[in-house]
Amino acid sequence: MLRTFALFQVAFLVITASYSQTLRDRLGRTVLNPDSASIIFELERVNLRNAPDSGLYFYFIADRFYSNSEYDSAEFYFQKSVDLVDPSKEASIRSMGFISLSRINSFAGDWDRALSFSQAHFNHALNVPDSNYMAFALFDISVIYHDMEQYDKGVAYGKESLQLLENFPKAKPLFRAYALNAIAINFDDWDKPDSALYYHYLVIDDLKNLDSMKFANTFNNIGNTLLKQRNFLEAKKWMGISLSLNQKAKSNTRIATNYTNLGTIAYNLGNYSEAESMLDSAAKYVELSQSIEKKRDYLQEQYRYNKLRGRLSTALDFLEQYSSLKDSIFKEERVKLMADLETRYKVESKERELAESRAALAENELLVKNRNNQLLLALISSISLIGLGFFIYYRQKTKNRHLEQEAKLQAIYAEQKTQQRLHEQRDRISSDLHDNIGAQLTFIVSSLNNLKLGNLSPEKMATKIDQISSFTVETVGELRDTIWAMNKENVSLEDLRGRLANFVAKAIEACPTIDFELKVDDQIEKEFLLNSLEGINYFRVVQEAINNAIKHSGASKITINLVKAGETLRICVRDNGQGIQNQSLGNGLGNMRNRADRIGKNVSIDTQQNQGTEVCIY
Repeated sequence: MLRTFALFQVAFLVITASYSQTLRDRLGRTVLNPDSASIIFELERVNLRNAPDSGLYFYFIADRFYSNSEYDSAEFYFQKSVDLVDPSKEASIRSMGFISLSRINSFAGDWDRALSFSQAHFNHALNVPDSNYMAFALFDISVIYHDMEQYDKGVAYGKESLQLLENFPKAKPLFRAYALNAIAINFDDWDKPDSALYYHYLVIDDLKNLDSMKFANTFNNIGNTLLKQRNFLEAKKWMGISLSLNQKAKSNTRIATNYTNLGTIAYNLGNYSEAESMLDSAAKYVELSQSIEKKRDYLQEQYRYNKLRGRLSTALDFLEQYSSLKDSIFKEERVKLMADLETRYKVESKERELAESRAALAENELLVKNRNNQLLLALISSISLIGLGFFIYYRQKTKNRHLEQEAKLQAIYAEQKTQQRLHEQRDRISSDLHDNIGAQLTFIVSSLNNLKLGNLSPEKMATKIDQISSFTVETVGELRDTIWAMNKENVSLEDLRGRLANFVAKAIEACPTIDFELKVDDQIEKEFLLNSLEGINYFRVVQEAINNAIKHSGASKITINLVKAGETLRICVRDNGQGIQNQSLGNGLGNMRNRADRIGKNVSIDTQQNQGTEVCIY
């Protein structure tokens, strides 16, 4: 009672002293102070003001259940959390909730449900967007396909995750290591050990940037690959390192794997007492982990070990248990192993019975032997036919289910991509119309209102109307330019060249004393494409540069030059005028730089007095 009261006082003081912190920070103290977690949850309940607050609250409750391996309760509260938490403000909390839901269902062997949570996680990360957690969802899918023994798909999703991270400048080294691990374990169980070791050693090469405690499984996986190559002593060294790290981290699931593998190594080296000790320890941690996958691996090794020792009845029992866990990943090996062991067990039983009664039944020995052989043959034939029929039916059923799931995932992914592109296109249209056309229309309306209020002479009135008319024509032209670009998903070099040629033709008509020249570098491919936002902003910058040269430079020649600079387009407007006298840029040049910034490009201005000016966008 005194201890509980003391914990309550400590929790109350902590929360009171730190109330200026966010709800997430305060609830996060339950991880650092597990003894006072219940009291902290009770005190914080009154501070929940809305559904997103409740989503955060449920996440930390779920995390506590998850840490205590109470997976049913953890799944219930994680589900409530991802439904309620604000994805825009607590994106990482929602991601971690989806990750935990996927892992819980993988532990239970419900891989279809685990796959659906990983796909939901990917869609959430895509909408945020967060490339790190998009990659996390992909390598989670890779691991799920590994557990389902669809290793080709596991490798494909793992490599997609790795590629996404390698193209992202702010990728987390930890997530990259997870992706490498996912690829490696799929190659390992796909019986491609060289590829598995290649990807595992990439993790080891980067271990200086990582917490080795988080990658104890990598040491185990390297040992597992070496074990399959029958390099038992070297495998045992890697397994020992992994077990040591996992014991420090108190990871029941990984410790179960370590002991199972160490038992396998021991019986292959003929150390049977050590093998039994290791497998007994594995059984303990398999039970604690509640992982179907680890139980499957343990039962398989017990079957192999007891078969090796000649304990056929015990081996058959373990094989039956192993086979019952494999109904979602059933394959021909199961039928073959069961039929083989069943046959050997029946034959040995019959031979023993015959040996005991041979003296009394010598005259009937041939008849009994033939009868038993016929019975054995009938039994083998029956088991084989039943097993083969079940195998064909179940494999087709499983294949159809996974094909449907794969098609569903691909459709969702394609829809997300399409919606994202449409969203970006609408944003571009809205921004361009708001920034340019909206401002110009406002100016026209304001000018017309001023005409109503002003007492101007007919001559001034006519001048003002001419100015407004000219500005309106310019606005209509800009609107047409915007529609031209936004009606296209991409703008080709020919489209941009044609638009610039039309503008230059109008400039020649308006300024016949100036020599205009439009040049396009032959090295630019005709298929070169810009997206619509890049196309309109390239055009606007060039348009502004030409107008400035016409109005202010006093130039007799203006050259527009399109060249390819690396993988991008460079357009320069060069005049032979008097140069820019005032180095403060002014609105025109400032607008050019703003447009370039909008599409991630640079604008350079090279000017010298009486030697002209060159404006480039690239």
